[in-house]
Amino acid sequence: MLKAFRYLKPFWLSVVAVVALVFGQVQLELALPDYMSNIVTYGIQYNGITENIPEAMSQKTMDHLAYFMSDQDYKTVQQAYQLSDTASLQGKDYVTSTQVYTLNKDADENLQAILVKPYLITTMISSDEVLKSMHLKSSDALWQMIQTDPSIADTIAEQAEQQISAFTEDNLYGSVRMAAIAEYQAVGIDIEQVQNSYIFKEGLIMLAIALAGSLCAIGAAYLSARTATGAARNMRKDVFEKVESFSSTEFSHFSTASLITRTTNDIQQVQNVLTMILRIVLFAPMMGLTSLFKVMRYPELAGILGWSVAFIIAMMVIVFVVAMPKFKIAQKLVDNLNLVTREQLEGMPVIRAFNNESMEEKRFDQANTDITKLNIFLNRLMVIVSPVMTLMMSCVTIAIIWIGASSIDLGTMQIGDMMAFIQYTSHVLISFMIVSMIFIMLPRSSVSANRIFEVLNTEVRIKDPANPVHLPSGNAVITFDHVSFAYPGAQQNVLEDISFTAAPGETVAFIGSTGSGKSTLINLLPRFFDVTEGSIRFGDVDIRDVTQHELRDRIGYIPQKGVLFSGTIESNLRYGDEHADQDAIENALVVSQAKEFVSTMDKGIASPIAQGGTNVSGGQKQRLSIARALVRKADVYIFDDTFSALDYKTDASLRQALHEMIEKTHATVLIVAQRISTIRNADRIVVLDEGKIAGIGTHEELMKGCAVYQEIARSQLNQEELAK
Repeated sequence: MLKAFRYLKPFWLSVVAVVALVFGQVQLELALPDYMSNIVTYGIQYNGITENIPEAMSQKTMDHLAYFMSDQDYKTVQQAYQLSDTASLQGKDYVTSTQVYTLNKDADENLQAILVKPYLITTMISSDEVLKSMHLKSSDALWQMIQTDPSIADTIAEQAEQQISAFTEDNLYGSVRMAAIAEYQAVGIDIEQVQNSYIFKEGLIMLAIALAGSLCAIGAAYLSARTATGAARNMRKDVFEKVESFSSTEFSHFSTASLITRTTNDIQQVQNVLTMILRIVLFAPMMGLTSLFKVMRYPELAGILGWSVAFIIAMMVIVFVVAMPKFKIAQKLVDNLNLVTREQLEGMPVIRAFNNESMEEKRFDQANTDITKLNIFLNRLMVIVSPVMTLMMSCVTIAIIWIGASSIDLGTMQIGDMMAFIQYTSHVLISFMIVSMIFIMLPRSSVSANRIFEVLNTEVRIKDPANPVHLPSGNAVITFDHVSFAYPGAQQNVLEDISFTAAPGETVAFIGSTGSGKSTLINLLPRFFDVTEGSIRFGDVDIRDVTQHELRDRIGYIPQKGVLFSGTIESNLRYGDEHADQDAIENALVVSQAKEFVSTMDKGIASPIAQGGTNVSGGQKQRLSIARALVRKADVYIFDDTFSALDYKTDASLRQALHEMIEKTHATVLIVAQRISTIRNADRIVVLDEGKIAGIGTHEELMKGCAVYQEIARSQLNQEELAK
């Protein structure tokens, strides 16, 4: 799978942008729980009051503070406040019913340590509970007592200190804020407006953060999908180009169905994983680790998270161990399904002719059932993860609320903090689950990647030379010099010690029984295979010393099975030479005897051709294949048993037209044929028998001295024809 990452190199700028966007998204999303915590804690619980010391107090409260602090501290407090008709809270001014002391912006940094406890004591002793315990009807009476006897203030301060000493820091500042709320209400400040203003401001910030996070997510998703798609496109291009360079040996190693699967399904699997890696795999660790650091602020709850993560890892390891072998089998089953489907679609006429539809249905059903069962198993295995994770997260949430409620009751945690912790915990758990799921999906993509790179890393047997030479500028004699050939891994040679020449303007034909090596022999010339022993020369140049492109550019090849491509007749003919003019196309149609049926079509050479040429007959397909080769105006034409689908009349007309063309162009023609009538006028006939030359000569010469040729002739010609 690591090899697939090299396809991201051309898109490095997009990858960097994705990383930046994902990082931004993570930071923005992780900022939201803190703002939510602030809204719950300060906006709802403390009515929008955030400061740990009062921002405004009445003149009476300021006077009362003097009883509970030193003269120096009291002077510092007085300097930190100024008397005004308005109080500034959360950056807004509120008109008060009386003059109040408002906190200066440049107040002493030590003011909080000086003011908090005295302010809290001042507000506590004015409460109804304290007054009732002292049998007083109003706070004014209490303050008159303190004014009369200051020692009472010392006694009250000592008792209050004992009570305050049991407060946590959160309790202490929370009590100050609650006291400040009552203070603000007493001087006529609209607390409801303060609260609404704070919640609205924090809410707008949350909306802005959420919007920015969404934009980052959209940008990252777009770029990651675009990058992965581009990488898959390049990978698909490389695979196709590699397959184009395959010789018949490599094609025999990879089935056509498997190559199709590797080019489509396997690359799609890799593309999906690359998208997830760029988008999710980057996101999950960033989110999980950053959330983990934030969770550590609450050590009393961190243990729950640790056990949850351990459970997720254990569950994913089990799923990984069970699923990995199945993923490897899945791709092979896809190959098999493609193979069965392709064979049945191509062989449908044969299937119908033998009434074997039911048998093929069973065969397809078996392949379909195998892959369906495996996919159902894998999907069920994956589906189990989601409900288990949901249940576990619900249990974790309950545990956090249970323990968090106790901490809130003890004053060691705020409600908003507990809610933020729940969100951070969810981020951590989901991140670990995503990472674990990626590790489960990686084996399948790794299998696909290995199958792709198995094609890309295949050593091609037929290569261009490091220092190629060039063929002669004009046509030259083709020499097969003691050529022998064996298929890779075969024990015996298919061809043994083959030697002959074919001069420009000559027609050399090959005939022999089925399996004698005729097609194999002529496939050596365009280097579909390379000779095992001996050499093939074009003039004085060994064809292995030139590039395959230059060699094949001099050859017009007509295969045994006519192959047409979807498009039009003209596009198929131009496949031989895309720059051919209309005269060349017309001449090729005339020589190949395709002109008569093309001219009867409504659109002529613009008539459509279906995939595989299924909308024309076998003979028409063969003639168009011949015309395609003739358009090229090559030095050498190879006809691999291409006249077999033609009737005798068309065969004779085509051979006559071909002979006239050769006389003009001096091209070399190599013909493989089964019918003696097709090749009897050839300049030289090579008779093959079990991979060896049984005879070489003209028809007349072979009829006199080659037993194999005589046997073939007697099986095809009547006495009158034999006598000629």
